[in-house]
Amino acid sequence: MHAISIGTEHLPQEIISRLDEEFQFLHGEGIDVEMSRQCRGNYTFFDCSVRSASPEAEARFRHYLASAISDVIVDRWEEHLIRRIIRGQYYYFSRDEQERILAYAGRNLTTDDHGQDRSLQHKLSRKARILHRLRDYLDQNRELVVEGFVHFRLRDYLEELEDAVDRAVDDFLMEREHKEFIRLLRYFVDAQEPRVAEVHVLIAPGGSFRLVDAEGNSLRSDLLEDFVAEVAESEISHEDLLISALITLAPTRLVLHGPVPPAWEEGVGIVKGVFEERVAQCLACSLCAPPALAPGEARGAGLVDNPRGGSVE
Repeated sequence: MHAISIGTEHLPQEIISRLDEEFQFLHGEGIDVEMSRQCRGNYTFFDCSVRSASPEAEARFRHYLASAISDVIVDRWEEHLIRRIIRGQYYYFSRDEQERILAYAGRNLTTDDHGQDRSLQHKLSRKARILHRLRDYLDQNRELVVEGFVHFRLRDYLEELEDAVDRAVDDFLMEREHKEFIRLLRYFVDAQEPRVAEVHVLIAPGGSFRLVDAEGNSLRSDLLEDFVAEVAESEISHEDLLISALITLAPTRLVLHGPVPPAWEEGVGIVKGVFEERVAQCLACSLCAPPALAPGEARGAGLVDNPRGGSVE
């Protein structure tokens, strides 16, 4: 008889459920497994044995055991491990903030470096590495305590989770700074009287933009004199120029025309966050497909241009 004992402090129900599933597969292959349960202090042990003289059957038995435990670790216990890392290393964040960090950590474990969802591939990769480690261990040992195995035999796995948490904290802090930045800009806008009732924003595919009134005419140059003087010698991005110009104007209504180029998504997101209900998106009027701007046209005094070709006077 080949017997292996699986012990756990925190996961008895999860483990017995997965062992039952795996042993059903073994039974279908003609391999019968007996399982009994006993408690030792705070730990529950499942004593599993297979009656077979076949080395192949015993190897299958160990593989199915390892498969069940690897599933439990990744599917059921991983979130608990992440929470414990957050509570231990970042205890000074509030409960709500820790929940946000947990969400970011989960996202970091499921996406690649380009932000693409790879949750299935990444989860399968973690399971495969843990399964391989469990197989090696069960080939040499007849007792396995899951918590001890994770902490002493899966240090690289725990380091992967810790790295995901560290990056999650960075993401959370950036999000918090972004929200504070939006709140500050919103305060500036709300604290001043609008210089113009309505502004239309035309963003060219190349990244330049134009600001016009409701009829498509360029805004009066005197509305932006202070702004142009401030940024004439500055080396800032088109997105920052647009945000600064709109905050200077503080329009009552703001219309964004045409599809947003990918490079502008963050800047347009800030505009929408600052102006909130004042912002409307238009995709189907004559202003939504303006002619291309010349290189550098969105800088300095050339910032505000008539889409029909005239320049600011």
